[in-house]
Amino acid sequence: MCRYNTHVSFPRVFWSVGDPVGGVAAVTGDEAHHLRQVLRVQPGTRVGLFDGRGHEWIGTVDDVTKQVVQVIGLTPAVPVAESRVSVTLAVGVLKGDQMDTVVRDATMLGVTSIVPVRTAHVSVPARAWQSGAAQQRWQRVAVASAGQCRRAVVPTVRPVADFDACLSEAVALRLICLEPTVHSAVGNVLPEDWRTGEPPASVQVLVGPEGGWSMAEVEQALAAGAKAVSLGPRTLRAETAPLVALTLVSATWGW
Repeated sequence: MCRYNTHVSFPRVFWSVGDPVGGVAAVTGDEAHHLRQVLRVQPGTRVGLFDGRGHEWIGTVDDVTKQVVQVIGLTPAVPVAESRVSVTLAVGVLKGDQMDTVVRDATMLGVTSIVPVRTAHVSVPARAWQSGAAQQRWQRVAVASAGQCRRAVVPTVRPVADFDACLSEAVALRLICLEPTVHSAVGNVLPEDWRTGEPPASVQVLVGPEGGWSMAEVEQALAAGAKAVSLGPRTLRAETAPLVALTLVSATWGW
């Protein structure tokens, strides 16, 4: 298995077919379009393929047609290391591009999975996600973000879940991020408490929607063992709070 120089930039695309047989892959569909029309690859261009499950290969473009980009000489590569701790981001469903932003940034920060959550203050109507089209779009955003940030693992974007179901999941550590006024009102858990001891095997990070958490949800989460986390004294935008929370977690236990 070769080790590529992470300082050398080359195009990367998602490849879900499996191990390239004989070191050859015929890239088709949206990924071929991206290589051909966006990245403008030509024969001789070095490219990477990643399967979203932690495997990556590097090869050379051999031929470019309207339907297929042929890549040859593919050999396994050691991808960028994953985070030490498995992190699930559970975030209140946000409107349109805001949710896309959260999925993109969460992927870059190394989460294992993303759970959009229906909470008391979610303002997005259920019809916006019930068809499954929204989840599919968010998953595509995760794939594109993984390609850009050089991850070989694509986090799973799960279907929208109820808050109760989210709290019933078994995790080693559950964190709920509170806006400044709510955190001051709760006041019974210091932000530093959750950072003590060895890194947990898994963490669930709960972040509310635009309207924040209801007090009933905060109390329910704390009763379920969640630890309150402050993201500072300023009120953050809904799409910014997950980025800050995940950065805090990653900086605590390693990127």
